Formats: sequence, structure tokens, C-alpha cells
Amino acid sequence: MVLRGMGFDNNTSIYLASGKIYKAERHLAPLLQMFPLLYTKESLATPDELASFEGYSSRLAALDYTVCLFSEVFVTTQGGNFPHFLMGQRRYLFDGHAKTIKPDKRKLVALLQDMEISWEAFKDQMEMMLTESDRQGVMVPRVRKINRKTSIYTYPLPECGCLLSHNSSLKLTHTTSMPESTR
Repeated sequence: MVLRGMGFDNNTSIYLASGKIYKAERHLAPLLQMFPLLYTKESLATPDELASFEGYSSRLAALDYTVCLFSEVFVTTQGGNFPHFLMGQRRYLFDGHAKTIKPDKRKLVALLQDMEISWEAFKDQMEMMLTESDRQGVMVPRVRKINRKTSIYTYPLPECGCLLSHNSSLKLTHTTSMPESTR
């Protein structure tokens, strides 16, 4: 519902980066119904290709990381190292121009618990959340504003000279059915 509310339609390709999902067929059915182009590493690679990764959770996570790193849009709803490293590397590689959506979890919980909210009101809130996420995504704290809570992985320092020339040749290509307002 969150992605739909933000304007993503059923032609949007989604890669689900995750470990083994408990009762996946049952729990993913609503998501598959809304987004039939849902992929996982298991659906994209053959069992033979995945064989050398099986039993090694960090190797499997590295596959997810690589796909997410070069995706047009990355959506995260969790904390932890995986999304922080990923957001930081996407900022570094693409000069801050890799779209990352990090919904406000507190607002999201309140909206999802509101049984009286209309679809239009929910969509309006999701669009505002998307706009805020975009604004936060391009804001990079400067050295003098960094505090203990600021992750150097999520926000690689723009003042670092090594960032100034390296990434200018890397670009993302945009080919999914993302609404114009979110590009």
C-alpha cells in the first residue's frame, strides 16, 4: 500500500532483498497481487548459480546489496548496517543522485492504524512522505554539523577530496514505470 500510495503502479519491477521469508507464498501474495513484477535472488538466478552461496548468509546478502546498489530506487524500512552502507555508497557513487526512499516509520504506523483514513488522504500523506524522503536524501550534513548520531556510512563526507573526481563518470539509467513526479 505504501508504494502504491507513493505512485508506483503494477508495472513497477520490485526486487525484494531479504533472507528466507516465513511462509513466503502466503505472506507475499498481497504484494505479488499489487506488483506482479516482484523478484528475489531465487527468482533471478538458477539453483546452480546460487549453489556456491547457499549456507553463507553474508554471501547471499552481498547479492542483495549489489542489486540494490545499482537499482533505480532503493526503499528501506529498517535500520542497521545494510541500508546505511547502501545509502552511503549510492550517495558516493552517484553524487547524491540515486533515489532512496526512507519512510518515516512513526508517521507510517499512525497512518496504517487509522481505520477511518480514505485512500486519497493516505495517498496524499504518502506523497508528502516521498517528498520529505527526497529532501532528506539530497541533504548531506557538513563536517561542522556532524554529531555522534550521524553515520559516516550513510553520509560520506562531501569535503573528502577523494569524492570530487572519482564518481563523475558513473550514472544510473532510469527505465522503470516510476511516476514522473518521483523522478
